[in-house]
Amino acid sequence: MSGPKRAAAGDIDGLDHVALNVSDMERALGFYRDLLGCEVLGQLRLEGGRRKLVYLRCSGAYLELFSARRPAGGTPAARDAPPIGFQHVAFHAADVDAVAARLRAAGTPCTLGPLDAEGNVRLAFFRDPDGNDVEIVSRLPDMEPYRPGWD
Repeated sequence: MSGPKRAAAGDIDGLDHVALNVSDMERALGFYRDLLGCEVLGQLRLEGGRRKLVYLRCSGAYLELFSARRPAGGTPAARDAPPIGFQHVAFHAADVDAVAARLRAAGTPCTLGPLDAEGNVRLAFFRDPDGNDVEIVSRLPDMEPYRPGWD
């Protein structure tokens, strides 16, 4: 019996995280942190501080929660707010560019990158055959400690 397969250069070497859009970060943390026991690792501010992203760890798995606050009314901003629920699934790769090149060569639609992103990560986004967003990412981002609220 052989051991686990080691990832070759340009291969995916594991599931990194699942990302969810949540309508109320504190309520979501009350569920994932307080009820399920996930450990909060930290947060990032995105879009000039308008959105918050919080990383949690539960054993060897990671969960990424994105704030998806919805402006009131039928304004364009309210209509363009991200849908609540599943956002993307992310896979870790030491060489994001090599994985991205392989996916592109196979005709997989690329929606972003590869590029260096907030939090000091290298990433690329693709669409799976059903249109789900799939991220290829190099590492967990550099985060600041979690603080409740938006300040």
